[in-house]
Amino acid sequence: MNPRRALRPTFATEPTDPQSSTYSCTAPMAAQQDTRDSHCPAPTSKEETAVVTSAFEPKNLFLAALPASDLATMGSLLSFHRLPQGLVLQEPDQRVEHAYFVESGMISLVASMQDGSVIETATLGREAILGALAAFGSHRATARAVVQIEATAWRLPVTDFRTAIEQNPTLRKMALLSSELMLAQMQQTAACNALHTAERRLCRWIVQVQDRVGEDVIHLTHDFLAQMLAVRRPTVSLIAYQLQQAGLIRYQRGRVVILDRAGLERSACECVGVLREKTLRVVGEIGF
Repeated sequence: MNPRRALRPTFATEPTDPQSSTYSCTAPMAAQQDTRDSHCPAPTSKEETAVVTSAFEPKNLFLAALPASDLATMGSLLSFHRLPQGLVLQEPDQRVEHAYFVESGMISLVASMQDGSVIETATLGREAILGALAAFGSHRATARAVVQIEATAWRLPVTDFRTAIEQNPTLRKMALLSSELMLAQMQQTAACNALHTAERRLCRWIVQVQDRVGEDVIHLTHDFLAQMLAVRRPTVSLIAYQLQQAGLIRYQRGRVVILDRAGLERSACECVGVLREKTLRVVGEIGF
């Protein structure tokens, strides 16, 4: 059996340790730096920043689950990118040109209505590959993909991805499984938005975000949360106040501080556990 990295029981993303980081920048040092990686300046505009890496040790769960030989194949094709908050990676009906293996942070898929309202249909962290379906042929995005929390990702052109999966059954299986997982999340989120209360959905959303960013402090405004959950801003304010009174979170000036993770999980809807179990099962099937 090919050697594989052991899967962890959770898919929270830990911040990069500045003392052990393998990333280095081609640009000069800046005064204001990304605290997750002291070797590289934080982006100053809503554009991708390519970063030179000295080692290929991916945290994306799909990449990390690959057998060593297949991981080496992918490593020769991928480039590492910083994705600043607010960057739009895909728009509906836009041809998908790149696949992103998310390493850290969070990307949201959102559906837009004619009146300008939007609702989130999926949250993508290091358990996701954005654009995997394009590896099977010409594909247009079905939703807007926007970076909600500053992220990093391994990126490759879908033409290269297509060639790789045609030559390698394991990589093809990886692309199929990632698409299956994203579809499962979108279906679960649709059901959640229709059937569960705003309070349970907000708790679920906060837990999901922490699973992806691996931090107890999350920068989220009431307006943003209201938009993602498709509820009125006063509703979010009331729920946040109740959660704060219960000692689960502390909210101030766009910062949600998680005080009681276990309590939030108990207050969240069943979708948290369903999606977590589905993620670990699907990723665990790679390479077998």
